[in-house]
Amino acid sequence: MIPFILASTSQNRRDLLDKMGIVYEAQAPDYEEVIDISMPPKEQIQDFARGKALSVYTRRQSLGKEAGDFLILGCDSMISFEGQSIGKPRDRSDAFTQLSRFRGKSQEIMSGCALLGIVGGKYVEKIFYESTPVQFRSDITDEQIEQYLAFGDWEGKCGAYSILGTGIYFLESIDGDFQNIIGIPILKLGAIIRDITGKSPLEVFKPQGSS
Repeated sequence: MIPFILASTSQNRRDLLDKMGIVYEAQAPDYEEVIDISMPPKEQIQDFARGKALSVYTRRQSLGKEAGDFLILGCDSMISFEGQSIGKPRDRSDAFTQLSRFRGKSQEIMSGCALLGIVGGKYVEKIFYESTPVQFRSDITDEQIEQYLAFGDWEGKCGAYSILGTGIYFLESIDGDFQNIIGIPILKLGAIIRDITGKSPLEVFKPQGSS
């Protein structure tokens, strides 16, 4: 088993790993995201993910943590819609505007990830991303948007909706990895772990409750 560190403060990502029964340590990254408008979204989120993971790695090394193998996962998410990166709404009015634009159209929910650390005594690093297309219903009314906004779970969410809340009723279809939408592309992460370690994730992750 290899110690696993999540370089994130995201409750959704932590809940996902908890539900999978994985032993991990969550650490807040010391990294400031500065958007480069010249960089494509898929490159930007991978750059942010690497910055988060590397900040935790550097802090760990500076504190002289115990020797041995370990892996750190940094993640960042973004919505790509009509060639634009969609962020969090400024207020309720902005949230209404964002959701209104999505009617009858598709968007991509992207996660950028960086998995790095020490394996077999050597530094390893893999940067990757995953994209999950979603299609919004075309029959969404202004009244339905207002009703959704009253639930409040649009606040602090990219695109002004939460797929883990009532916002999922705006969607007509999801094409791809649902867990990627939550914040970690678990299927691709498993493939990267196999590539880095030569082992199945079942051999790398430590199950909760084990001694």
